[in-house]
Amino acid sequence: MSNVSTFLALASVLALLLSGATPAAGLGAAPDGHARALDGGELDDDALPQVDDASASFGEANVSVERGDEVTITVSHSDPATLTIGGPEYGFHVTVSLGGSGSTEVVLDTRATTAADPNEFIEGGSATLHSAPLEEPMEPEDYLLRVDIDDVERDIGTLTVEPRGDFAADSSRAPGAFEPEEHVGGGEEGDASVGPLEESMTAGSTVARGDYAVVHIEESGLETALNASDLTGSAAANGLKVNFTQTDPGPNHEPSEYVATDTANVTVLPNFENDELYVVWNTTGVGLESRSERNRYRASLTLTDESGLSESSETVATTTFQLERQSVSLSTVNDSVHYPWDDGAFAVAGSTNRAPNTDLEVRLRSPDPNAFLQLRETTVGDDGDFEASFDLSSVSRGTNATLWVRNHRDQTVQTVYLVAPDPSVRIENQTVNGTTVEIASAEIPEGGFVRLEDAAGDPVGRSDYLPPGQHEAVSAELETPVFETQPLRAELVRPGQASDDEGAADDGTPPYDPDSSSYVANGSVVVDSAVIEFPPAPTETSTATQTSTATSTPTATSYPVVTRTPLAPAGASQSSLPLSPGVAVAALLGASALLARRGDSA
Repeated sequence: MSNVSTFLALASVLALLLSGATPAAGLGAAPDGHARALDGGELDDDALPQVDDASASFGEANVSVERGDEVTITVSHSDPATLTIGGPEYGFHVTVSLGGSGSTEVVLDTRATTAADPNEFIEGGSATLHSAPLEEPMEPEDYLLRVDIDDVERDIGTLTVEPRGDFAADSSRAPGAFEPEEHVGGGEEGDASVGPLEESMTAGSTVARGDYAVVHIEESGLETALNASDLTGSAAANGLKVNFTQTDPGPNHEPSEYVATDTANVTVLPNFENDELYVVWNTTGVGLESRSERNRYRASLTLTDESGLSESSETVATTTFQLERQSVSLSTVNDSVHYPWDDGAFAVAGSTNRAPNTDLEVRLRSPDPNAFLQLRETTVGDDGDFEASFDLSSVSRGTNATLWVRNHRDQTVQTVYLVAPDPSVRIENQTVNGTTVEIASAEIPEGGFVRLEDAAGDPVGRSDYLPPGQHEAVSAELETPVFETQPLRAELVRPGQASDDEGAADDGTPPYDPDSSSYVANGSVVVDSAVIEFPPAPTETSTATQTSTATSTPTATSYPVVTRTPLAPAGASQSSLPLSPGVAVAALLGASALLARRGDSA
């Protein structure tokens, strides 16, 4: 390098030093984040870079929570960031350091904000409390949210803490077979699995002892305060108390009380996703008194001063229950006497004060002569009714069976008569106007006919086919003319067998066979007899008129008349009218006298 060039370079450096300029390598960062020169002097903001690649934002710019519940604040950040909740002007000022980058969920428990260590009520980052600890949970207010990276504000939002809403409670009941402990912690985020309970319970405040009394509570702000195993109102219970208290214990008696603990047969099933919880009370061990008013209980949810949500003890929800002894009734739908011709399905029905959806077992048992035991499961309906049906189509007849509901035998036991009936027929003395004879009653185990016979044993008529069963006022049509009073016999006969030439009728009824066998009971044919009277046959009458001709009008006969035609004398025309013996003798005598006169004249 030439001497001139070297001189020019030195001159340039000297000029820079004399002008007081600081090279870029001499810039440094002040502890407060402002850029400073190497000599410690603060640089003007105009000298700082105005754009960088860091970014941060809230998942939701505005989030809300009921006082006492938890809230989740989601922050996305490209670099380590700082979340600020509130500030000095809110009386609540917390910062949360968020390391690394990505999406961070910060969970704030608004009930536990009375703790001195903010990490007891904040999860998801390292928290620092800049204000004094609160004496009560965060009060309702709109709190500012801010996220910074390198002390540069990247996004803002609002946290709204709302006042607690109203509580409400209502009464329901669930079957005693329900097992609530199976559903604890089976839901989302630690909630209980309340679906099975909701399916089995029904609204109502009357509970049969042994069933569950269920309190459904619409809660507000209890999400983090609830200790499901201890609701005694103490500090361990976070000031929450649930109890069932006798409303009228009577004079000089302390009320019975059942507080929600692990040992009081009370189970709590929270469902905070829907802002509700269920308190399930097993009433099996509750003593009942003779007076109904002594068996009334009030269920209450109370916030004590330990909760921090109430300045003094406050009952926020209540409902009542009436306990009763279990009652079950049972009866047969038609009759306790069952015949072979009855429907094979033997129906029974009952009612109970047990909770709807309770499963019951109905039993029918007979030890003799051919023992059987039939069991039927049934479910109590919403109205407390239930029904069941037994199949008696193949059980032995001529015996009795016992019917009852399991575990309720004393209230429901009764006898069912499985009858093996004897065939019978009954006919009464009567006057017949026409061709129909009435059979008073007939009992036919397997179906058949009632056949009418005269004193000589000849068939003179029969009924239509009678199906198995009991029949009254059966009509039997005369097929052979009968015209005088006489005894007739009614006999039960079995139906005929259909043949290739002559089968059953179009409606499926079996045919009548004159040679079919008779029903026999106790070694004798089933038969009955009665005297059947027929009114005298009406005579022909003539009606005189003022005219020169007279007309004779015969009276119609509504029953058959036997017609007999005697031999006509030689040369005489035949008559279709029957002649009695007296009339025939008179005719012969008149003919003889006429012939004698004719002889004398000749």
